[in-house]
Amino acid sequence: MTFLFWKDPAYLRIRPYFHAWIRPYKRYIVGGILLGIVASAMNSGIPLVLRELIDKIFTLKDTHYLFVLPLAFFLLFAVKGVAVFYQNYLLRIAALRMVNDVRTSLVGHLLSLPLGYFGREGTGSLMSRVTYDAERLQGGVANTFRDLIQQGFTIVGVLASMFLMSPKLTLFLLVTLPLVLIPIRKTGKKLKTLSRKTQESFGDVNQHLSETLSSIRLIKGVVSEDRERQKFREYSNEFVGFQIKTAKYNNLLSPIMETLGALAAGLAVWIGGYAVIHGTLSFGTLVGFIAAAQMLYQPIKGFAGAQADIQQSLAAAERMVDILSVPEERVHETEKQQIGSLSQGLEFRNVSFSYPGAGKNALSNLSLTLKAGTFVALVGASGSGKSTLANLLPKFYRPTEGEIFWDGVPLSEIDSASLRKVIGFVTQDVILMNQTIRENLIYGLEREVSESELIEAATAAYAHDFISALPQGYDTKVGERGIFLSGGEKQRISLARVVLRNPVLLILDEATSALDSESEWMVQKALDVIMKGRTTIAIAHRLTTIRQASIVHVLEDGKLLESGTHEELMETDTRYRQFISHLMRTGDVLPEEVM
Repeated sequence: MTFLFWKDPAYLRIRPYFHAWIRPYKRYIVGGILLGIVASAMNSGIPLVLRELIDKIFTLKDTHYLFVLPLAFFLLFAVKGVAVFYQNYLLRIAALRMVNDVRTSLVGHLLSLPLGYFGREGTGSLMSRVTYDAERLQGGVANTFRDLIQQGFTIVGVLASMFLMSPKLTLFLLVTLPLVLIPIRKTGKKLKTLSRKTQESFGDVNQHLSETLSSIRLIKGVVSEDRERQKFREYSNEFVGFQIKTAKYNNLLSPIMETLGALAAGLAVWIGGYAVIHGTLSFGTLVGFIAAAQMLYQPIKGFAGAQADIQQSLAAAERMVDILSVPEERVHETEKQQIGSLSQGLEFRNVSFSYPGAGKNALSNLSLTLKAGTFVALVGASGSGKSTLANLLPKFYRPTEGEIFWDGVPLSEIDSASLRKVIGFVTQDVILMNQTIRENLIYGLEREVSESELIEAATAAYAHDFISALPQGYDTKVGERGIFLSGGEKQRISLARVVLRNPVLLILDEATSALDSESEWMVQKALDVIMKGRTTIAIAHRLTTIRQASIVHVLEDGKLLESGTHEELMETDTRYRQFISHLMRTGDVLPEEVM
C-alpha cells in the first residue's frame, strides 16, 4: 500500500542515499520524535480528563475535583504546546541542514561529472533539481517526521483512550477505518506521478529561461521577443497546470475525511446516546468519547498529509539520485603519472571517437604526430573533427578506440588534473565570470599572483592599456559573460589568463574568427608573443593564423586527409587549396594574402 512507503520501489532506490543524508542529524530527528511522542501522550489524555470533568464535577458535583481536574487539563495543553514547539523546531533544523548538505553534494557531484554529461542534460533541468526538488525534499523530511511519527502515535494513544472509555464503540470505529485508508492510498499514488511531472515541467521552464537569457542578444537582433514570450507562456502554463492538479489532490483528502469523520461521529453519537439513555454508559464517557473521535480526525488528516508529502519528496529525491548515481570523472588520479612538460610531442595512434547517441564517428582511425615546440594548424570544414581532436587532449572525452600519447606516455596513464594544468585554451566563445577583471585573470590558479605579475601578463596580451582606462581598472566588474567588454577585450583578457597559467601546450579554437579586423590584429599580436616557446595547436579558418603554422593538417569526416606547409599544400590540387579558394570567393581571404 502507498502508506507503506518503505516498501515503495522509489524509496528502496534512494534509501542508501537518504540514510547517509539524515545520519549527521539523527539527534535532532530522535529528539523531535521523542517530543512528538510526549505531545501524542498529552493529546491522548485530554478525552480521559474531559470524561472525569463531566462525570465527577458536573454530574456528581464532587467539589474535590474542582482544582485537580482543571489544573490537569491546563497542564496537558501546556506540556503539549511546549513539546510541539520544540519538536517542530528540531525537525526544521534537521530538514534545513540536511537539504543544504544534499544541495551542496549535488552541485559538487555535478562539477565532478564528465563534460559529455552536460551535453545530454539541459542546464535548466539541472538547476531545477538543485533548487525546486531540494525544496520539495526539505518539506517532505520535516513534515514526514513530524506528522507521520507524531500523528501515528497520537492515533494509537487516542484509540487507547477510547478503548478505556468504551471498547464496543472503539471497535465500531475501527471497522470504519479502512474507509479512510482507501482515499489516502489512491491520492498518494496520483500525487507521486503528478509530482514527478511537475518537477520535470519546472525543469523545462528553467531550461527555456536559461536559454532565453543567454541568447538575449540574438533574440533582440532578430526581433523574436514575441515568439519567446509565447514559448515561455506555454512552458509556464504547463507547469501551473500540473501544480493545479497537484493542489486538487492535495486538498481532496480534507473534505472526504471530514465527511467520513462526521459519519463515524454521528453513528457513535447514535449508538452511545442509546447506551446513555439506558444507563449502560455515563454521559461523561460519551462526551469524552466524542471528543476523542473528533481528536482522532486531525491526526488522521495529518497522517494523510504526510503521505502526500512523502510521495512528492520521493519523486524529488529520485530525480536528485538520478544525478548522484552517475559515476564521477576522476580528475585527481594520484596513482597515475604526473606531468609538467612536453619535450617530445603528441601522437594520435589509430584514434576513433563517437559522441554518445551520434550516428557516426567524429574521428575515425586517426593517426597523427605533433612535434613539441611547433605551431600546428588544423583545417577542415565544420564537423571534420578538429574540435573533437582538441577536446581529447585534456581528456574531456576518452577515445572509443586507439590511444593518444604525451611524450610517449598514454594519456590513460596520466593524471588528468596535472594534464589539464599544463594545457591552455583560447576559444572563440570566451568564458568570463561575473566578477572583476582581476578575479577572472587569476581564476583557477593555485598560487599567489603579485600585482606586477598581473600587469606583466596583461601587457603581454595587449590588455593592460584598456584595463587601466576602465573606471576601477583591474577591479572593474565585467558583467555576466563579460557583457560590458567588447569581443576583442574579452579575448585579450582570456589570453592574459593563459599567460598567467604558463601552459606548455596552447590550444587555439577559432580564437580570432569572431573579431573585427582591428581586434583581430591586436589579438594576433598578443598571440605572437604568447606562442613563443610553446607547442601550439590552432583550429583556424583565418589565413593569417594558418600561414604561421609549421605544418597544416587537413581533416575531413574525422580522418586525416593531407599534411604539409601552406606553400606545399598550395602547389598541387589539394583539398587545402580548394579550401583557400573558397575563402577567396567568399571574401574572407584576399588574393595577395595567399602569396
